[in-house]
Amino acid sequence: MAAQFNTAKGANSDSSSYPSSFAAWYSVAVLMLMYVFSFIDRTTISLLVEPMKRDLHISDTQIGMLQGLAFALLYTFLGLPIARLSDRHSRRAIIAAGVFIWSIMATSCGLARTASQLFMARVGVGVGEAALSPAAYSIITDSFPLSKLGSAFGVYNIGITIGAGTAFLVGGIVVAAVSHAGATYTLPLFGEVRAWQMVFIVTGAPGILLPLLLLTIREPKRRGLLRSRSSIEPVAAPLRPPLSEVLSYVWLNRKFYGLYFVALALLSMCGYCVAAWLPTALVRAYGVSAGQVGKVLGVSTILMNSTGMLLAGLLCDRLTRQGKKDAPILVALISACGIALLSGLPPFMPTVPLIWVAMFVAGLTFNAYNGVGPMAINQVTPNQYRAQVSAVYLFVVNALGLGIGPTLVPFANDLIFHDAAKIRYSLVIVVSCAAVTAITLLLIVRPIYRQKQIEAAQWQ
Repeated sequence: MAAQFNTAKGANSDSSSYPSSFAAWYSVAVLMLMYVFSFIDRTTISLLVEPMKRDLHISDTQIGMLQGLAFALLYTFLGLPIARLSDRHSRRAIIAAGVFIWSIMATSCGLARTASQLFMARVGVGVGEAALSPAAYSIITDSFPLSKLGSAFGVYNIGITIGAGTAFLVGGIVVAAVSHAGATYTLPLFGEVRAWQMVFIVTGAPGILLPLLLLTIREPKRRGLLRSRSSIEPVAAPLRPPLSEVLSYVWLNRKFYGLYFVALALLSMCGYCVAAWLPTALVRAYGVSAGQVGKVLGVSTILMNSTGMLLAGLLCDRLTRQGKKDAPILVALISACGIALLSGLPPFMPTVPLIWVAMFVAGLTFNAYNGVGPMAINQVTPNQYRAQVSAVYLFVVNALGLGIGPTLVPFANDLIFHDAAKIRYSLVIVVSCAAVTAITLLLIVRPIYRQKQIEAAQWQ
């Protein structure tokens, strides 16, 4: 179906029609704040492993399923239909509904009395969060010229590191209350809850009011539309293409999308595995407290990982201005190499202070790919398809990275080492293999992406 369009260049490339600088950056700030809360709600669970195991009587593998599979189950499968709505209707409204739903369900995690109830609440968090990024990617791409997109996506994506870091800090602060049996709070209407449940409530409830902020931003003009071949004057293709047309476009360009999606999914797997199991690995191997790990990891994530992501965006913009058509791929490669070389160091340092140093150093490149990864996809995808193609991307990333990653580490440990104290070995094995494979795929995809950029320049 995509072949029925030509690629005549039109008014959508006119930079004068972009929103004002203030309006564009304000929209990014609002969307980034929502991304912060989304990662707080999905990451908080990683510091509560031991008390949840104690109170819910579950294993490491079951914890891995709560961290990854439960969240990813509907997050991945509902991403595409929700993104389809974003390509056809108000992106602000889609995001607002998603934020409200995930905040309610994140709060509900704190009211769960059994592992099954907690599993279903985590599924609900994933349903809500599926609405955010595809629509946000589309809004940001329509708000900035190409030379500024790297920085814009970098700022939006530091929501990942600020959110995850905040979750670690909050968990670290309250972990003393969580670390012993019997700590409880009494809530009106809901009765008695354990301390770890209170963490979910405190981090989830504030997000319920976030959708009100979306009333303060405006939808940007949609740009980067394919053009109709049959018209004498190029007329924008229909804004509501059938799903078969979108999937046909992805299939026709499968060489790029397939390789790139899997490469970023493997890097995402590294991130989710480390977030899920590094705190527990350090507690078991070095005897440090979960609270101490949470505080240091939180500060490191907020400072170093966020800095790395912002620098990645700036580097991408600089390379773009220098004429590097594959700038996002180059930056992602640098990040992947950093992950492969540095992420295995913290759980094997000889002393605890050196662990903290290694965490700070590794953090600089650990999330850098997040700042440019989705941007590369949106640059070479027509506007009518952007949210939906982004949803396919997030499907692959989260099915492999989030759905499998956190469960794969304890599974490998049970299979190879049969010793809970050796979870750090399984963590490093999984992360190293994923990072090296991602580097290989990114090297293959570089020339393909350069050609896609040449094609996209005709209609952007």
